[in-house]
Amino acid sequence: MKILFDETQKERGKIFENFQKLANILEGEGHEISKHDSYPIKYSNISKFDIFVFLCPDGSKIMGHEVKALLRFVDEGGALAIFSNAGGDKGLNTNLNTLLKHFNVEIVANQIFDYHSFDLELESNVIVSKFYNHPITEGLSEITMVSSCSLHLKEGVEELVRTKKTSDPPSSAVMCISSYGLGTVFVCGSYLLLSDSKSGIELRDNSNFAKNLFKYVSVPPTFTKQDEELAEEAEEDIDIKEKTIEKSFESVSKLDMVKEVLSEGETDTVKAEVIKAMKSLKEEVRDTKTVEREPEVKTPHKNVYEAIAIIQELEKDIDELKIEDPGYRDILLTDMARREGVDYAQILPYLERIREKEERDKSKKEKRKKTAKSVIKGDITSIPEPRTPEMDQFEKDLMIFDQELQVDTEVQKVQPAEQMQKIDDLTQAVRELKNSLDVLSANLIHLISEIVLEMKEQKGKKR
Repeated sequence: MKILFDETQKERGKIFENFQKLANILEGEGHEISKHDSYPIKYSNISKFDIFVFLCPDGSKIMGHEVKALLRFVDEGGALAIFSNAGGDKGLNTNLNTLLKHFNVEIVANQIFDYHSFDLELESNVIVSKFYNHPITEGLSEITMVSSCSLHLKEGVEELVRTKKTSDPPSSAVMCISSYGLGTVFVCGSYLLLSDSKSGIELRDNSNFAKNLFKYVSVPPTFTKQDEELAEEAEEDIDIKEKTIEKSFESVSKLDMVKEVLSEGETDTVKAEVIKAMKSLKEEVRDTKTVEREPEVKTPHKNVYEAIAIIQELEKDIDELKIEDPGYRDILLTDMARREGVDYAQILPYLERIREKEERDKSKKEKRKKTAKSVIKGDITSIPEPRTPEMDQFEKDLMIFDQELQVDTEVQKVQPAEQMQKIDDLTQAVRELKNSLDVLSANLIHLISEIVLEMKEQKGKKR
């Protein structure tokens, strides 16, 4: 199994740092472990893996296009494992529920305590022993939920683990599993139960739980005895339906076949037949994942030009803050662009091409200067033969863009020195605040972006 652990959302859990023991266990079980640190989350980057894992994002929000990529990944047979922490989205300043609402699961903003059954003399290390029948809970006696929140489950979600009646809040769901399309989604209220710190993974049956989870999380749900009885009772109906649709399935793919059968409104009666197609379908999807590409969203030229102009203005504002960390610079720029109604990730390819063109132009100017110097010195052989430059479509677009965005900068009003001093003092205060922190938190990023936008608005008004 190929397992990918995300690290783009400022996760508290990092697989090769404070989760090294978990990595050793999974590699011992024959799994391939990798980390994902390429922002943003794209389908093309995660599609070749079987399981994608979030180990407690902290102070970071998943973007809309990232949610779509994850939904597509699960819909086509991938498995998603999400681990949170006490406080949920509200306490961590995240938006995992934006993603989880598609799977009928919600992380509750609370913390579970048990004053009668706990580990390491901490009431937040809650011992649970209520397990529902599932391969993930097979062979487990007790596990310790370290600093966990509870889950709110809606229709169609299978509960796996529940706290005791003595817990606060009592009898709370803390683990669940759900199906979405051809894939599986696992959600847990505690990420520390698998961590190296606080001895999480070494407590009780936590390590065995980890083995079960990553062994079975991507396996399609099994059938109960009642499901099998219902299937046997409807066997004759299935045979008749198979003969009716057999010819129509001859020319379609396995994916189309599964969707067609499921669209008939059948549930238990066709599961036994569909599961065979799903197994072969999973292999078919894996084979095609390496060549599939995300659909490119094209923006009208006018919107692109306006968006590029906005991004470039924001970059100038951010340059005034002198933020050296490129990661936080990108996060701040993305947040500020979103406030202006611009998707920075969508405009980034255009900006890169503009920068490449500027670099080429700069290189050409330097060559021309060298050539001119050679002519002055009498080195005629170094003069290149004249060549008619060919203008590609992108350069033509840029020429139009330059014409549309020309601004008269000669007429500017002089701002009073006192007002300018206030702006300089405010900017200096922000810089001192930034230097006093080791790492910028998401709250600080939002605060800085609001200050910069306010400064920009004030400058615009004064002009």
